[in-house]
Amino acid sequence: MTPAELHAAIADCDRQGLSATATAKLLGCSRRTVHRARAMRRAAGDDWTWTAPEPDEAAIERAAAGDPPAGLTDAERRAAIARCDQWGLPARITAARVGCTRQTVYYARSRRAAA
Repeated sequence: MTPAELHAAIADCDRQGLSATATAKLLGCSRRTVHRARAMRRAAGDDWTWTAPEPDEAAIERAAAGDPPAGLTDAERRAAIARCDQWGLPARITAARVGCTRQTVYYARSRRAAA
């Protein structure tokens, strides 16, 4: 794949709303390549900006209930942790339900408290 074809494929993935990580995996390149292609498009005058897709409410519910889906995004994980916190669950149980470490739960709590 030539660089021009790669940049066009990256632009197509961006229009689909894929993240840099997902785009890099799909196209077999590095995340840095994706970020550079995006920067080159912005420098050329393309006012395109990437926005993260909306969190899937069903995935959040499943994760909070203890059955996290495989493709859980960071935003969905933080929302599931927040939901478990609303229920008053301790960090150990929240981590087991959401499928992360206790440190991740503590980090998500501290970020939410700082906001």
